[in-house]
Amino acid sequence: MKMKRVVQVKKKRRFVYMIGLLIAVMMAGTCLSFGMGSGEWTTVVSAAGVSDSVESRFSDIKGHWAQATIAKAYEKKLISGYQDGTFRPNGKITRGEYAAILARATRIENAQGQSSFSDLQGHWSETAVRQLVGQGFIDAGDYTGGFKPNTELTRYEMMKWIANGLIKSDSSFQNAFNDTKNTLLPTPEVNRGTIRNEQIPYLALVRGTGIVGGFQDGTLKPADTTTRAEVSAILLRYMDVEGTDASKYSDLNEMREVGTTGTNLTTISNYKYSSGSVMISDLLEADISLSNKSGVLQIHRFIVVDATQSKPEGIYAKLFMPEKYASGSYRTFVDISFKSNLESSNLITFNRGLSDSLIQFNRLNLDVAKKQGINTIPMDSGQLLKKGIQKRFWVTSTLRNTSWSYSLKTDQLGEFRIQR
Repeated sequence: MKMKRVVQVKKKRRFVYMIGLLIAVMMAGTCLSFGMGSGEWTTVVSAAGVSDSVESRFSDIKGHWAQATIAKAYEKKLISGYQDGTFRPNGKITRGEYAAILARATRIENAQGQSSFSDLQGHWSETAVRQLVGQGFIDAGDYTGGFKPNTELTRYEMMKWIANGLIKSDSSFQNAFNDTKNTLLPTPEVNRGTIRNEQIPYLALVRGTGIVGGFQDGTLKPADTTTRAEVSAILLRYMDVEGTDASKYSDLNEMREVGTTGTNLTTISNYKYSSGSVMISDLLEADISLSNKSGVLQIHRFIVVDATQSKPEGIYAKLFMPEKYASGSYRTFVDISFKSNLESSNLITFNRGLSDSLIQFNRLNLDVAKKQGINTIPMDSGQLLKKGIQKRFWVTSTLRNTSWSYSLKTDQLGEFRIQR
């Protein structure tokens, strides 16, 4: 009988212990969650106080392209999941959600901005938004009609906020921002006119530092919405770049040179300007008359791709280069305006009017040009080049990968000369 009472006491103690443990777990989940109502992101902590593995925590990320990225972001306590045990990696993210994550990702000194958004009062993201306004990530002037925290975030908003963060994190990024206001973005959307001029330097910062790499076709799609998985990947990269020096990013350096001089020549190649040479940016206001009087051209941009090896190098390679090409030289892609003096177009005659092969009237690969929205010489050049009518288009040529020099004499401003 005594033995029976001992067993009953042990069972009773085990039952009490289990009930106590269950209550502790429920309290921990309540105290440590960021749940601001049904459907918002929430952090759940195990009874032992250690986060469960991401794979077991989130039922919908196994096999997803961002599985490892989501795990890393979760470990850094940037992101969490929903109360139903999902992460919803392909789900769209709102302004409020992105603000909450970005506020946790930055190392910029905390600052609280003024509560200038009446529609944020009492919203769960209000503190994070105020922080980002104070730190300079969010420009309150962009949201004069209210912040609307539940509105789906666009990719441009995402990129602009972190570009602002880079500028605040180190003064070198402010210099890079200024240098890229007139640059060429390596995306077909610029050629199609779907990116506004004022957006360019923000996009240049995030593209040039590798925070945002673009889609498979090279587009940035600033007007599109973005997903939780994409934001996880981008903010992890942002954390690596924040506070560094802008000059360490070669892609950004190319765009900075293009923005300030009209070419990426010295960044991507071994060519240098000869003493006394005018810059490409100077040529925007200069006429270059062909020596045989067949026409007059102006140069707007002179883009170089390093095609000396089997794989082309440089941020503009994907924009201009075909998949198959003959390696061994630098490829040039020149944005020109040209007015023909000939009754009928003749590319051979035009080329003979140039002193050397720095610029040639060679059309770009037509498949690449169509894909990237680039205007180049069509198969029938007469469709484009008509007497007395100025047209703007791209042509291509090469620079030797040996000791050499090139020159181009303008009608008014002197000579453009480079050498290797």
